[in-house]
Amino acid sequence: MIEYSDNITWYSAFIGIGYRYQDVYMNIFPLFENKRDAFKLWKKTINWWPDDKIMLAFVEEGTKYWFILYCKSSVLDQNLGFVKSLPISENYKKFKHGVEKDAILRFGIYKSKGSKDQRDTTKSYDLELLKKTKMIYNIHFQSIDDLSSSSIEYNSIKYGGELYI
Repeated sequence: MIEYSDNITWYSAFIGIGYRYQDVYMNIFPLFENKRDAFKLWKKTINWWPDDKIMLAFVEEGTKYWFILYCKSSVLDQNLGFVKSLPISENYKKFKHGVEKDAILRFGIYKSKGSKDQRDTTKSYDLELLKKTKMIYNIHFQSIDDLSSSSIEYNSIKYGGELYI
Protein backbone atom coordinates (compact mmCIF):
# COMPACT_ATOMS: atom_id res chain seq x y z
CA MET A 1 0.00 0.00 0.00
CA ILE A 2 1.26 3.46 -0.87
CA GLU A 3 0.38 6.45 1.25
CA TYR A 4 1.47 10.07 1.23
CA SER A 5 0.68 13.28 3.07
CA ASP A 6 -2.98 13.43 2.06
CA ASN A 7 -3.50 10.04 3.75
CA ILE A 8 -4.98 8.44 0.63
CA THR A 9 -4.23 4.87 -0.37
CA TRP A 10 -4.82 4.33 -4.10
CA TYR A 11 -6.79 1.41 -5.49
CA SER A 12 -6.76 0.45 -9.17
CA ALA A 13 -7.93 -3.18 -9.20
CA PHE A 14 -11.21 -2.44 -10.96
CA ILE A 15 -11.69 -3.29 -14.64
CA GLY A 16 -12.85 0.03 -16.05
CA ILE A 17 -15.43 2.81 -15.96
CA GLY A 18 -19.01 2.79 -17.20
CA TYR A 19 -21.31 5.70 -18.00
CA ARG A 20 -25.11 5.92 -18.07
CA TYR A 21 -26.89 8.85 -19.68
CA GLN A 22 -30.65 8.18 -19.39
CA ASP A 23 -31.21 9.53 -15.86
CA VAL A 24 -31.71 13.14 -14.79
CA TYR A 25 -28.09 13.09 -13.64
CA MET A 26 -25.47 11.16 -15.56
CA ASN A 27 -24.19 8.06 -13.79
CA ILE A 28 -20.57 7.03 -13.57
CA PHE A 29 -19.54 3.67 -12.20
CA PRO A 30 -16.28 1.85 -11.65
CA LEU A 31 -16.71 -1.68 -13.01
CA PHE A 32 -15.88 -4.84 -11.08
CA GLU A 33 -16.07 -8.54 -11.92
CA ASN A 34 -17.14 -9.76 -8.48
CA LYS A 35 -20.34 -8.45 -6.91
CA ARG A 36 -19.45 -9.44 -3.36
CA ASP A 37 -16.04 -7.73 -3.53
CA ALA A 38 -17.58 -4.57 -5.00
CA PHE A 39 -20.28 -4.47 -2.33
CA LYS A 40 -17.70 -4.91 0.46
CA LEU A 41 -15.50 -2.20 -1.02
CA TRP A 42 -18.46 0.22 -1.21
CA LYS A 43 -19.44 -0.47 2.41
CA LYS A 44 -15.84 -0.10 3.58
CA THR A 45 -15.13 3.18 1.77
CA ILE A 46 -17.64 5.10 -0.34
CA ASN A 47 -20.52 4.53 2.06
CA TRP A 48 -18.75 6.79 4.58
CA TRP A 49 -17.83 9.57 2.16
CA PRO A 50 -19.81 12.82 2.57
CA ASP A 51 -21.30 13.61 -0.86
CA ASP A 52 -20.05 17.20 -0.88
CA LYS A 53 -16.45 16.06 -0.27
CA ILE A 54 -16.23 13.53 -3.12
CA MET A 55 -13.78 14.63 -5.80
CA LEU A 56 -13.79 13.26 -9.35
CA ALA A 57 -11.02 14.25 -11.73
CA PHE A 58 -10.34 13.23 -15.30
CA VAL A 59 -6.77 13.98 -16.33
CA GLU A 60 -6.12 13.68 -20.05
CA GLU A 61 -2.75 12.58 -21.38
CA GLY A 62 -2.58 12.07 -25.14
CA THR A 63 -4.97 9.25 -26.15
CA LYS A 64 -5.69 8.18 -22.58
CA TYR A 65 -7.15 9.67 -19.44
CA TRP A 66 -6.75 9.05 -15.75
CA PHE A 67 -9.91 8.44 -13.71
CA ILE A 68 -9.27 9.74 -10.19
CA LEU A 69 -11.94 9.46 -7.48
CA TYR A 70 -11.36 10.28 -3.83
CA CYS A 71 -12.86 11.97 -0.80
CA LYS A 72 -11.27 15.09 0.58
CA SER A 73 -12.53 14.94 4.15
CA SER A 74 -10.77 15.78 7.41
CA VAL A 75 -13.17 13.48 9.26
CA LEU A 76 -11.76 10.28 7.71
CA ASP A 77 -8.59 8.88 9.31
CA GLN A 78 -7.81 6.50 6.46
CA ASN A 79 -9.05 7.10 2.96
CA LEU A 80 -9.08 4.97 -0.15
CA GLY A 81 -9.02 6.63 -3.56
CA PHE A 82 -9.58 5.09 -6.98
CA VAL A 83 -7.22 5.66 -9.90
CA LYS A 84 -6.97 4.05 -13.32
CA SER A 85 -5.55 4.89 -16.72
CA LEU A 86 -7.98 4.24 -19.57
CA PRO A 87 -8.07 4.95 -23.31
CA ILE A 88 -10.21 7.93 -24.34
CA SER A 89 -13.44 6.44 -25.68
CA GLU A 90 -16.61 7.77 -27.28
CA ASN A 91 -18.45 7.12 -23.99
CA TYR A 92 -15.89 9.21 -22.09
CA LYS A 93 -16.23 12.05 -24.63
CA LYS A 94 -20.03 11.88 -24.39
CA PHE A 95 -19.84 12.06 -20.59
CA LYS A 96 -17.35 14.94 -20.70
CA HIS A 97 -19.51 17.02 -23.02
CA GLY A 98 -22.85 16.08 -21.44
CA VAL A 99 -22.21 16.23 -17.71
CA GLU A 100 -23.35 19.43 -16.09
CA LYS A 101 -22.29 20.02 -12.49
CA ASP A 102 -23.39 16.81 -10.80
CA ALA A 103 -23.27 13.07 -11.41
CA ILE A 104 -24.35 9.95 -9.60
CA LEU A 105 -21.68 7.52 -8.43
CA ARG A 106 -22.46 3.79 -8.37
CA PHE A 107 -20.53 0.56 -8.68
CA GLY A 108 -21.16 -1.75 -11.63
CA ILE A 109 -20.63 -5.47 -12.06
CA TYR A 110 -19.53 -6.47 -15.55
CA LYS A 111 -19.35 -10.17 -16.25
CA SER A 112 -19.56 -12.56 -19.15
CA LYS A 113 -22.88 -14.25 -19.93
CA GLY A 114 -23.37 -17.98 -20.20
CA SER A 115 -20.99 -20.91 -19.93
CA LYS A 116 -17.30 -20.68 -20.80
CA ASP A 117 -17.91 -22.10 -24.30
CA GLN A 118 -20.70 -19.59 -24.95
CA ARG A 119 -18.57 -16.68 -23.65
CA ASP A 120 -15.73 -17.53 -26.03
CA THR A 121 -18.02 -17.47 -29.07
CA THR A 122 -20.63 -14.79 -28.29
CA LYS A 123 -18.57 -12.38 -26.20
CA SER A 124 -21.71 -11.00 -24.58
CA TYR A 125 -21.77 -9.48 -21.13
CA ASP A 126 -24.17 -8.59 -18.35
CA LEU A 127 -24.02 -5.28 -16.55
CA GLU A 128 -25.53 -4.93 -13.10
CA LEU A 129 -25.54 -1.64 -11.20
CA LEU A 130 -25.51 -1.76 -7.42
CA LYS A 131 -28.40 0.11 -5.79
CA LYS A 132 -26.24 2.27 -3.48
CA THR A 133 -25.50 5.74 -4.86
CA LYS A 134 -23.65 8.91 -3.95
CA MET A 135 -23.85 12.34 -5.56
CA ILE A 136 -20.68 13.89 -6.93
CA TYR A 137 -20.66 17.68 -6.96
CA ASN A 138 -16.95 18.22 -7.71
CA ILE A 139 -16.09 17.06 -11.24
CA HIS A 140 -12.99 18.37 -13.02
CA PHE A 141 -11.45 17.76 -16.43
CA GLN A 142 -7.77 18.65 -16.75
CA SER A 143 -4.73 18.11 -18.92
CA ILE A 144 -1.76 16.39 -17.32
CA ASP A 145 0.37 19.40 -18.30
CA ASP A 146 -1.78 21.66 -16.09
CA LEU A 147 -1.31 19.65 -12.87
CA SER A 148 0.76 21.01 -10.02
CA SER A 149 3.36 18.55 -8.68
CA SER A 150 1.81 19.02 -5.22
CA SER A 151 -1.75 18.19 -6.28
CA ILE A 152 -3.55 15.04 -5.19
CA GLU A 153 -4.22 14.19 -8.85
CA TYR A 154 -0.54 14.40 -9.77
CA ASN A 155 0.45 12.23 -6.81
CA SER A 156 -2.25 9.66 -7.52
CA ILE A 157 -0.88 9.24 -11.06
CA LYS A 158 2.73 9.20 -9.93
CA TYR A 159 2.37 6.96 -6.87
CA GLY A 160 -0.95 5.19 -7.20
CA GLY A 161 -1.39 4.39 -10.85
CA GLU A 162 -0.19 0.80 -10.67
CA LEU A 163 -1.23 -0.13 -7.12
CA TYR A 164 -3.30 -3.27 -6.67
CA ILE A 165 -4.50 -4.14 -3.18
